[in-house]
Amino acid sequence: MASSRKPASRTDPTASLTDKVAQALQAGAAFVVSGGGAPHGQGAAVAVALSGGRDSVALLHATRAAVAASGMPARVVALHVHHGLQAQADDWDRFCADLCAQWQIGYFVRRTTVQPAAGEGIEAAARRARYAALGAMCRDSGAGLLLFAHHLDDQVETVLLRLFRGTGVAGMAGMPAMRALDEQGGVLLLRPWLAAGRQEIDAYCAAHALRWIEDPSNADPRFARNALRAHLPPLLEAFPALQGNIAQAAAHFAQAARMLDELATADLSRLVSPGRDADTCAELDLAGLRALPPAHADAVLRLWLHDLGAQAPSTARLAAMRAQLIEHEGGEPAILHDGLVLRRFQGRVLACVPPPDAHPAAIELRWQGESRIVVGAWRGELRFERDDTFGVPEAVLRQPLRLAVRTGGERIVLRPGGPARALKQAYQEAGVPAWRRAHLPLLWAGDSLLLAAGLGMHRRWPAAPPAPRWRVEWMPIPPLQTTSGRR
Repeated sequence: MASSRKPASRTDPTASLTDKVAQALQAGAAFVVSGGGAPHGQGAAVAVALSGGRDSVALLHATRAAVAASGMPARVVALHVHHGLQAQADDWDRFCADLCAQWQIGYFVRRTTVQPAAGEGIEAAARRARYAALGAMCRDSGAGLLLFAHHLDDQVETVLLRLFRGTGVAGMAGMPAMRALDEQGGVLLLRPWLAAGRQEIDAYCAAHALRWIEDPSNADPRFARNALRAHLPPLLEAFPALQGNIAQAAAHFAQAARMLDELATADLSRLVSPGRDADTCAELDLAGLRALPPAHADAVLRLWLHDLGAQAPSTARLAAMRAQLIEHEGGEPAILHDGLVLRRFQGRVLACVPPPDAHPAAIELRWQGESRIVVGAWRGELRFERDDTFGVPEAVLRQPLRLAVRTGGERIVLRPGGPARALKQAYQEAGVPAWRRAHLPLLWAGDSLLLAAGLGMHRRWPAAPPAPRWRVEWMPIPPLQTTSGRR
C-alpha cells in the first residue's frame, strides 16, 4: 500500500540530506579518480538502490536533486531487485517503475531466486542475492557509484544485532559509509545518510510530499531486526544519547579493525609464498604462523581467506582451523571452507581449490603446431615451445595424443641419461602430495609416455634425433590469487 506525507510548509527544512548526498558523491568521485574505486570511465551513471520504501524513495529524490544542482555530467538511475518472496513483489516493481517514469529516471529491475546455502538464514541469503543483482545492474547501466539509504537508526540496529551475536571487532564497526560493492572493485557503494536519523528522513518526505510502499514484513517480529526495533524506544528514553554513542563506538571499532588489518597484512606479506603448488593452492609458511601469538595467527588466517575471496569464518571455526592446521603436529588435515580445502603439508598451510569428485575421462588430442592447447576438463593447458636439443621429436607429437589418469606401473626418466623411476617414487621425491597426484594427467603418444603433469617431460629420446623438436609443459589454470588479488 502506498503512503504519503503532505508538506508542512513551503520551505524545505531538510536540505542537509541533499547536501549529504552531494558530499558523498564528491567523495566517491574523488576516490574513483585517485584510483581507489571503479575503473576510469565507469562513472557515467549514479545508481540508487530502490526498494520502493520510504528511505530509498527519499534517497532517489535527493540524489536527483543533488546531481542536478551540482552540474555533474552523470545521469541518475534506479535499481530494483525483485526477490519474489512476497505476494506484493510485482506491485512494488510497478510502483518503482511508475515513480521513475514520473521523475524521468532510468529504471533497471532484476529478478532473483533466494536459495539459502548450508547454515545460512533467509535474510542472509536474500542479502547475498540482492548484492549480486545490484552488481549486475550496475554493469548494465554503466554505474560506478551505487547509493544505499541506510541511516543512523539502521546503523544502531546493525551494531546491536552483531553485538548480540558475538561478532568480532570488524563486525562491530557496523556499515561503512564507503566500500567496494564486490571483490571486482568496479562499483563503489556509498551510504550518505549513516549520520542522519529516521526522523530527518520523515521530515524530508513530508516536505516533498513523497509517496512510498509500506513493506508488511517490517512489522513481523520473527525477523531479528524487527524484534530489536520494538525494544529500542524504552532504551532511547532511558539513554537519550544511545544512538550517538553507538555510532561513536562503531567508529572506534572501525579504527581498531583497520589497525589490526595493517598488522595482519604485514605478517601475511611475510608468510605468504608462491610455493610449489601455487597454480592450484595458496600457501603460508607454517613455522612463521606457529611463531605468532594465537590472536595474530587468527588475524592472518582471516585476512588470507578474505584475500582468496572466501567468506569470513566464525570465531569458533577460526579457532578450529588454527588448532588443526597450526597447533597440531600429526596427520594431514583437510578442512572445507567456502569452496576451498585447507591443508597442512610439508611445512606449509595450503588453501586449495578441491579437485573434481571424479577423474576426467581420457581425452584424445591432435597437435597441429599451435603454442598451446587448453584442456578445461583437466583444469590446465599443454604448452609447446621449440627445443631442438632436449625436446620431443615433432614426428612423435604429430601422432594422436591422449591425456589420461595414472593407472599404475608407469615409469619416467626426468633427465637425459638418468634412471627410469616409478611415477609414485618420482612424485614422492618431488614433494607432490598424494591428494594432488590423483588429479594430475599423463600425456601419451600411442604407448609412449611424453609428460607427467607436476613432474615434467619424459626424457627418453636419443641425444640428437632429427629436428624439429619441441618442449612440452603442462600448466594448470590458476584458480587462486593471493594477497594482491581475489579468487
